[in-house]
Amino acid sequence: MRILLLNTNLMRPRVAPIGLDYVASALAAAGAEARLFDLALAGRDWQTRLKKLLDDFAPHLIGITIRNIDDCYFLSGRFLLAPVKKLIRWLRKNTKARIVLGGVGFSIAPSACLDFLAADYGIWGDGEESLVLLLKSVSSRREPKAGEIPGLVLPGAKVLERAESDPDRLALNRKLVDNSLYFRLGGQVGIETKRGCSGNCIYCADPLAKGTRVRLRNPAAVADEIEELLGQGAWAFHICDSEFNRPRAHAQAVLEEIVRRGLGRKIALYGYFSPMPFDQELARLYARAGGKGICFGADSGSERMLATLKRDHSLKDLETAVAASKKARLKIMYDLLLGGPGESLKTLAETIALMQKLKPDRVGISWGIRVYAGTELAKIAGCQNNRKNPGLLFPVFYLAPALKKTGLEFLRQLIGNDNRFFLPAKISRKQNYNYSGNLFLEQLIKRGARGAYWKILYDHAEKD
Repeated sequence: MRILLLNTNLMRPRVAPIGLDYVASALAAAGAEARLFDLALAGRDWQTRLKKLLDDFAPHLIGITIRNIDDCYFLSGRFLLAPVKKLIRWLRKNTKARIVLGGVGFSIAPSACLDFLAADYGIWGDGEESLVLLLKSVSSRREPKAGEIPGLVLPGAKVLERAESDPDRLALNRKLVDNSLYFRLGGQVGIETKRGCSGNCIYCADPLAKGTRVRLRNPAAVADEIEELLGQGAWAFHICDSEFNRPRAHAQAVLEEIVRRGLGRKIALYGYFSPMPFDQELARLYARAGGKGICFGADSGSERMLATLKRDHSLKDLETAVAASKKARLKIMYDLLLGGPGESLKTLAETIALMQKLKPDRVGISWGIRVYAGTELAKIAGCQNNRKNPGLLFPVFYLAPALKKTGLEFLRQLIGNDNRFFLPAKISRKQNYNYSGNLFLEQLIKRGARGAYWKILYDHAEKD
C-alpha cells in the first residue's frame, strides 16, 4: 500500500502540516508506505520533481490536505482553492492514482470542496483511521462504497457522516514533516491536546469540521509529543485546540504533566483560550508549564453582542482573565469579532471602551464575520442554501447593516493611535491582523523571533 501526501498550504509565514504528521503515523502503523511532497517548501521546478516521484514511487492513492479554503479576512476575501484545482488537473495528466482530499479546511464544506476540486474522494473529519481503510480498498482495486468508511465523501453524496476518532486509539507521532525547518521558517510548531468543540457560537466552523463531541488526549501522550518535537529543535508551541481550557480539568492535567517532566523550563507555550473558566490557579500553572502568551476569544465587550453570538462568558470574566494573566506575568491578546447581527456604533464604542479599560497587551480585530454553511449565522444572513455558492465555499461575510457606511472609520476614530490594537487593514506594517502574507512578520521570524504571531509583533513593538 503506497500513498503520496501533498501539502498545498502556501500561506506565509509557513505553518507545519500537523495533520499530515498524524495521518502518516497511522498509515505507518498499518504497514503502509507514505511519502510527502511539500509544496510549501518545494520552490521552483516542483513539477519536474513531483513527476519523478510519481513515476518512481507509483502511489495507489494521493492524499491532499486542505488547511484553509480562504484567508477568512473580510477586507481581502482571498480564495485559496484555485491553485489546488490547477494542481489536481496537473496530477490527472501525470498519474492514474486516485485522489483523496482531507484537512480542517476541507471538512468545513466537504461536498462543495470535493465537487469544486474534482477529486475522487474526501474524508470529512479525522483522517487517520479512515485513510487507512480507503488506502486498503484502493490498493486492492476495490471501489469503496458510501457508508462503509467513516467520513468518506463521494462525488454527489447527499448524506455524510463525520469521522471522529478517539486520539488515544491512534499511534500519533511527528516523523513525516520536517518540523525543524518549519520551526525556523514559521517560528512555532502546533500541538493538539484534544479534538472537537461543544460550543454553541453562531458563527464557528469548528463544530462542523471537528465535531461537537470532545475527544481528549492522554496528557502523557501530549508531553511525549512535545519531547519528540524538542528533539527536532522546536521549542515554541502553539496549542491548536479550539479552546485549550475547555474542559478545565483536562487542561490542568496536561499542564501538570508538562511541569512534572520539567519541560516548562525548555519550552514556550501559546494557545487559544476561552475567557471562562480561567482563574489565578490555572494562569500560574500555565506559566510554570512554559506558558508565555494566551489569545482569548473575547469576541465583544458588549453584553448584548455576547448574547447574540451565544458566547457563555461575561464582561466580568474578561476582567478576571486579564487580572489573572497579569499576576502570572503572561502576555495576552483579546480577539474581537466585530460586525455580527445587531452590532451598532453603540456596541462598538462599548467594546473598545472596555478594551481600553482592561488593557490587555494586544487586541486583535476581525471586521466582518465569515459565514459558514450549517451555522446559525448562515440562517440569519439568509445564505444557507445558496445555489450559486454551494456550501458557501467562496468567502461570504456578514457585516451588520448599521456599520456598512461609517462603521470602520468610526472604529478607527475610537482606537486612535493606540498601538495595542491590530486594526482591520489591507496593508499595515505593524498593526495588520491578517498574518497571511505579512512580510514584516516573516522578516522578524527570519531574524530569530519565535512564538505566536501576535506575540512576535508585540515584542517587536515593545523594542521600538
